[in-house]
Amino acid sequence: MKKEHGVRKFYLTAVLAAMAAMLGVSFAGVASAAEDCAHRFGSHQQVEDGGGVQDWVVTDLKKSDDVAPGFPVAGHLWEATATVTAVSGTSTPVIPYFSATAGGGSYPVLWQVASPHGISPATLAQGQTSTGKIYFDVTRGDPMAVTYTAGGATPLMWCCDDAMMAMPMDKCACCADMKEPCPCCAGKM
Repeated sequence: MKKEHGVRKFYLTAVLAAMAAMLGVSFAGVASAAEDCAHRFGSHQQVEDGGGVQDWVVTDLKKSDDVAPGFPVAGHLWEATATVTAVSGTSTPVIPYFSATAGGGSYPVLWQVASPHGISPATLAQGQTSTGKIYFDVTRGDPMAVTYTAGGATPLMWCCDDAMMAMPMDKCACCADMKEPCPCCAGKM
């Protein structure tokens, strides 16, 4: 009887250990998928530009403490940091293609603001990089995403920061027009 009890205890312990390992692997997979989200702030996204390819990264969308010299801001000035790299060929960053998205619409980038902190629109040779701020005049709801729409190309989008992921995803303004649900937001929309 003691031997049978010991065998049962061994098997029960083995089964529980296996279940715990599988559960740990599934949670690690979920965390990894969220970190690898293709449109999370900080992700690299590429777009063709004439004969070249640009790699863009947008981070840190927030209210700005900067001033917009020569531009009368109607709401609150917001900023994000943008980095562009000419991956192949020469490439000219087209700053007016940016906008910030909120639940009630979007705010075009203030490309005409001459700020020493702004990103340069100068042409880049292959391998060159430019980093700077892009600004938005936010007059209604706070933006939660930044998009880059270049003509007929698929728009680039950055969102899914921690504050956004806490909100209900069923009416996500930046994901509403997607043909397929965002893989990192699946089940939350």
